[in-house]
Amino acid sequence: MKKIISLYSVLCILCSVLYAQEAKEAGRLDDEQRVALTAVILDDEIPAGAAKQLENKMNQLAAKNGCAATANSRFIITCSADVLTKDITATAPPMHAYTVALNFYVGDGMEGRLFSSYTIETKGVGQTPDKAYINALKNVRINDPGLKAMINKGKEEIVAYYNTNCDIFIAEAKSKAARNEFSAAIDQLTAIPPVCEVCYRRALAESEVIYAAWRDYICDMALAKAQNAWATRDSKAAAEALCLVPTDGACYNEAVALRNQIASRLDSNDKREWDHKMQQYEDRRAVREQSYNQNYGAPAKGGSAKAGPAQAAPAKSPIVRKVEEIKEAAAAVAPEPEPAKPTYQVKGKWFK
Repeated sequence: MKKIISLYSVLCILCSVLYAQEAKEAGRLDDEQRVALTAVILDDEIPAGAAKQLENKMNQLAAKNGCAATANSRFIITCSADVLTKDITATAPPMHAYTVALNFYVGDGMEGRLFSSYTIETKGVGQTPDKAYINALKNVRINDPGLKAMINKGKEEIVAYYNTNCDIFIAEAKSKAARNEFSAAIDQLTAIPPVCEVCYRRALAESEVIYAAWRDYICDMALAKAQNAWATRDSKAAAEALCLVPTDGACYNEAVALRNQIASRLDSNDKREWDHKMQQYEDRRAVREQSYNQNYGAPAKGGSAKAGPAQAAPAKSPIVRKVEEIKEAAAAVAPEPEPAKPTYQVKGKWFK
């Protein structure tokens, strides 16, 4: 049995690596495969309306230059602003004319490490100071060669950072898994992009190990919930819990035995309801596996049977898809705390 599980893990890793390689060659990397950048505004002097527009522009800039514009990445693109001139035009009505220097940065927001930067001087005119500021931002072109060069240099530094600190990233993920923070651990590992080839493969292998531990943990928790429900003869709650047991979890055979035991002791009315519940379970599992087959050429593993039919979505790597499928069961029987949002250590280090 262990050999079968080991072989399956190897096949999953190989499938993910081939998926990433094929996507790379086809030029269609999805967000999960790109270097991730989070756009943040840390300059309090930028007006709120202008700050939102600037954040959107930085997200567009990241996406246009081959990065995943995601939330809560440790690597960020940010901007500070220096107002160089403020004038009132001699027009009717008078207008505010601003000249603004926008200082863009890419770096490690956790450690305050700067990877690359670029400054653009832009002008804007508006009926109010805020509108002048916003119009100045509108003149920033996301296809500016200097901004593109800044993003590319930042990506190179991020890849080097991952490769240099791979052991640390994997150790941190293992530590999270040891605290039963399985989802956060896998998120950390799958954030490593395929372009960091050696680290990516190591992280992918470790994510499969952590996923298997998470799957078995959910299996045990769901089974225990079903057993506790049946101890009070609550067949409905027992059925709901059993539907969360992963079909390849270590305790699956025990769950099947309990399912058969409960079914044999129900009266005709309760048995009809039970059979209906179990049929729904089988139908949803079949739909999910068929969907997985179409996307990956292999049956889904580890997802709870309670998941509904797959919705049309961009293709995802096998490990990411498996995690998505099992999260519903995890939320029901072993919820994890919401991950804390990063605290970026940039003020006073990159800015004047």
